Amino acid sequence: MHKNLTAVEETDGGSYLRLKVETNRNESKIGNMDIWRNAITVSVTSAPISGKANMELVRVLERMFPEAKGRIVIVKGQKSGLKKVFLPVSPEIIADRLGLNQ
Repeated sequence: MHKNLTAVEETDGGSYLRLKVETNRNESKIGNMDIWRNAITVSVTSAPISGKANMELVRVLERMFPEAKGRIVIVKGQKSGLKKVFLPVSPEIIADRLGLNQ
Protein backbone atom coordinates (compact mmCIF):
# COMPACT_ATOMS: atom_id res chain seq x y z
CA MET A 1 0.00 0.00 0.00
CA HIS A 2 1.23 3.49 -0.84
CA LYS A 3 2.57 5.53 2.09
CA ASN A 4 -0.23 8.12 1.70
CA LEU A 5 -2.81 5.41 2.22
CA THR A 6 -1.91 5.10 5.89
CA ALA A 7 -4.73 7.59 6.52
CA VAL A 8 -7.14 5.09 4.94
CA GLU A 9 -8.01 1.84 6.70
CA GLU A 10 -10.12 -0.87 5.09
CA THR A 11 -13.01 -2.25 7.13
CA ASP A 12 -16.15 -4.30 6.55
CA GLY A 13 -18.36 -2.47 4.08
CA GLY A 14 -15.96 0.39 3.38
CA SER A 15 -13.09 2.36 4.84
CA TYR A 16 -12.10 4.54 7.76
CA LEU A 17 -10.49 7.83 6.81
CA ARG A 18 -8.34 9.88 9.21
CA LEU A 19 -8.97 13.59 8.69
CA LYS A 20 -7.61 16.83 10.08
CA VAL A 21 -10.39 19.39 9.77
CA GLU A 22 -9.54 23.09 9.57
CA THR A 23 -12.51 25.35 10.33
CA ASN A 24 -13.27 29.00 9.50
CA ARG A 25 -11.46 28.81 6.13
CA ASN A 26 -12.17 30.83 3.00
CA GLU A 27 -13.00 27.72 0.97
CA SER A 28 -14.28 24.22 1.67
CA LYS A 29 -12.01 21.64 0.07
CA ILE A 30 -10.09 18.44 0.54
CA GLY A 31 -6.41 19.22 0.81
CA ASN A 32 -3.17 17.32 1.07
CA MET A 33 -1.86 14.59 3.31
CA ASP A 34 -0.65 15.82 6.71
CA ILE A 35 2.29 13.47 7.22
CA TRP A 36 2.83 14.59 10.81
CA ARG A 37 -0.72 13.71 11.86
CA ASN A 38 -1.13 10.83 9.39
CA ALA A 39 -4.37 12.40 8.19
CA ILE A 40 -5.83 14.10 5.14
CA THR A 41 -6.51 17.81 5.61
CA VAL A 42 -10.03 19.09 4.91
CA SER A 43 -10.90 22.79 5.06
CA VAL A 44 -14.43 23.98 5.81
CA THR A 45 -15.84 27.50 5.94
CA SER A 46 -18.08 26.83 8.96
CA ALA A 47 -17.15 27.49 12.56
CA PRO A 48 -16.99 24.54 14.96
CA ILE A 49 -20.21 25.58 16.67
CA SER A 50 -23.28 23.37 17.17
CA GLY A 51 -21.93 20.73 14.78
CA LYS A 52 -21.94 23.07 11.76
CA ALA A 53 -18.37 22.22 10.75
CA ASN A 54 -19.11 18.49 11.05
CA MET A 55 -22.19 18.83 8.83
CA GLU A 56 -20.16 20.75 6.27
CA LEU A 57 -17.40 18.14 6.41
CA VAL A 58 -19.93 15.43 5.54
CA ARG A 59 -21.24 17.56 2.63
CA VAL A 60 -17.68 18.04 1.29
CA LEU A 61 -17.09 14.28 1.44
CA GLU A 62 -20.46 13.58 -0.21
CA ARG A 63 -19.48 15.80 -3.15
CA MET A 64 -16.28 13.77 -3.60
CA PHE A 65 -18.01 10.42 -2.97
CA PRO A 66 -21.64 10.79 -4.17
CA GLU A 67 -22.28 7.05 -3.91
CA ALA A 68 -21.79 7.39 -0.13
CA LYS A 69 -24.38 10.16 0.31
CA GLY A 70 -26.32 9.69 3.52
CA ARG A 71 -24.01 6.91 4.72
CA ILE A 72 -20.91 8.85 5.85
CA VAL A 73 -20.42 8.66 9.62
CA ILE A 74 -18.04 10.55 11.90
CA VAL A 75 -16.95 7.66 14.13
CA LYS A 76 -14.52 9.51 16.35
CA GLY A 77 -13.62 13.15 17.02
CA GLN A 78 -17.01 14.88 16.86
CA LYS A 79 -15.58 17.70 19.01
CA SER A 80 -12.00 17.53 17.74
CA GLY A 81 -10.14 18.67 14.65
CA LEU A 82 -8.81 15.13 14.19
CA LYS A 83 -11.54 12.77 13.05
CA LYS A 84 -12.07 9.19 12.03
CA VAL A 85 -14.78 8.94 9.39
CA PHE A 86 -16.46 5.87 7.90
CA LEU A 87 -17.10 5.90 4.16
CA PRO A 88 -18.85 2.96 2.46
CA VAL A 89 -16.22 3.09 -0.29
CA SER A 90 -13.14 0.94 -0.96
CA PRO A 91 -9.66 2.29 -0.09
CA GLU A 92 -8.72 2.08 -3.77
CA ILE A 93 -11.55 4.40 -4.81
CA ILE A 94 -10.66 6.82 -2.01
CA ALA A 95 -6.99 6.83 -3.05
CA ASP A 96 -7.91 7.37 -6.69
CA ARG A 97 -10.30 10.28 -6.08
CA LEU A 98 -8.01 12.00 -3.57
CA GLY A 99 -4.92 11.52 -5.73
CA LEU A 100 -3.10 9.48 -3.10
CA ASN A 101 -1.72 6.98 -5.62
CA GLN A 102 0.60 9.51 -7.22
